[in-house]
Amino acid sequence: MDRRDSRIRGCIRMDGRKLLKIEPNQPYLDVVWQVSNFCNYKCSYCNPGNYCGDSRNDDNLITYIKNLEIITKRYLDLGYKNFKFFFSGGEPTLWRNLIPIIEWIRENLPNVVIAVNTNFSRPLSWWKRHHHLFDDVVASFHIEFADKEKYLENAKFCCDKFNYFSCKMLMHEERFWEVAEFGNVLKDELPNYFIEWTPLFDEMSKNAGPWEYKDPHKAQFLQEHTVDQQYKIPKPQLMNHFYAIGYWDDNTRAGVYSNEIILERQNFFKGWECSIGDSIWIDQIGQVSMGTCGQVKILGNILYDTLDIGPRKIICQKDHCHCGTDILIPKRKIIEIVKE
Repeated sequence: MDRRDSRIRGCIRMDGRKLLKIEPNQPYLDVVWQVSNFCNYKCSYCNPGNYCGDSRNDDNLITYIKNLEIITKRYLDLGYKNFKFFFSGGEPTLWRNLIPIIEWIRENLPNVVIAVNTNFSRPLSWWKRHHHLFDDVVASFHIEFADKEKYLENAKFCCDKFNYFSCKMLMHEERFWEVAEFGNVLKDELPNYFIEWTPLFDEMSKNAGPWEYKDPHKAQFLQEHTVDQQYKIPKPQLMNHFYAIGYWDDNTRAGVYSNEIILERQNFFKGWECSIGDSIWIDQIGQVSMGTCGQVKILGNILYDTLDIGPRKIICQKDHCHCGTDILIPKRKIIEIVKE
């Protein structure tokens, strides 16, 4: 594929302005749940801890629900009215408890958004049976393992079913233009699309961050593109739709995605005030914390106890933020006033 193909057009990113604050369009508790480390893919660029399969967690449904009720009640009692659950893995759609837990959430919590990050490997029949349970779907495309025909078939069905549906193209360095070409196929075939051109994340290095592409043409592509989108068919108009708003030093504000914040290198929040208690992180062995960054100690385990859960703010001590969900936690830059 010619890298200059004019059909690959993304959102050209901002030039020079600085991010000052991130806030949601309406306050909500974000529960990010890495439900297991079992995945049917074993991508070369992924941390083996995300697919080794030693924590499938297919049992203990009643215990999960009991402690989930304790956590959410605590926030309800403190006045929180909105909730978002983001399920990841491993491959979360292979988790036996996923559907019954989502059904419990739907039945017992007000104003809830259900999101999932999937490799889209489940057959079309699965999505036809369960699509109504989800509001947001991030369908990651992994060129090393993905079945392109199955991915396209699922995307054709799903592209108008959710409030937010993203085809997340993981830009494999050796197969970069092949991934881009498949993104073009999606643009040709789908009436609705939201395609994220996503750099790999270097999980294996000490200084984890976006992959450094050696080919300058690939680096330039990612410098100039973040998202392609088109909507010819109306999407569901959901009452509950939570998203992040970025506030900039040129007195503008707009909805933001973590991918564009990373690509613009605006994800350096050391010294910022972060409302980390608005995001609960449950890891693959059930440990409960706040955020994925490790700045709050483990607060318990959803299989045994849920200690000290509740809203809190911290001053960020990390040099940079690399997790998409952590990036969008409400936060603000603390601006020092210099006295003359």
